[in-house]
Amino acid sequence: MTDISPDCGLPIGTPVLTPTGHVPVETLRPGALVLAISGTSAPFQALMAVRRVRWSGPMVRLKAEALDDGAPQEDLLLPPHHALLIDGSLISAGALVDGHGVLEEPATGPVDLVQITLAAHDAVLAAGLAVETARPDPEAPDCLPRRAPQAALRAMLAWRAERLGWAIPAVIEPEPDVGSLRDRLAASPLAAALPLVPPLGGADSV
Repeated sequence: MTDISPDCGLPIGTPVLTPTGHVPVETLRPGALVLAISGTSAPFQALMAVRRVRWSGPMVRLKAEALDDGAPQEDLLLPPHHALLIDGSLISAGALVDGHGVLEEPATGPVDLVQITLAAHDAVLAAGLAVETARPDPEAPDCLPRRAPQAALRAMLAWRAERLGWAIPAVIEPEPDVGSLRDRLAASPLAAALPLVPPLGGADSV
């Protein structure tokens, strides 16, 4: 077993999808078929290498269903730099931390991880989430572009955190009423565009 600082690796027990169903990642061997889902190569591919490594840094916990129904199917732990395949881009798990459905967990001791490698960089389904495989060599190109999470993705994570009870919904305070209808119209941001209408009762009416 190698002590390194891996960009990616799956903890012991993480289920990975194969043609025969989900199997724990540590039971995979070179030559085993897995479902590759980046769309850049054939869907079923044989593993080129399986390597155990030891990681001593913090981890990121993605709670069950944090990203979507069944995604992940159960809590999934990843190193912060391990990328997920979301909407055609690779986004590191650490960049998704929101304090609700995606949490950073401090290091408490070495963690055994399993790196699986295909002929080229790709993504597989682990606990129902699309996560990257290890590169076959350090210079191998990424299967898809890497980017930071966009506002729409963060909004979706916040909505799911509220829906699943991990976060308190934001409360929008209503603006207080201002006096009479005439006063409220005058206080409106559109007041400058409104026509000047005299009071119904004449100039001295309120």
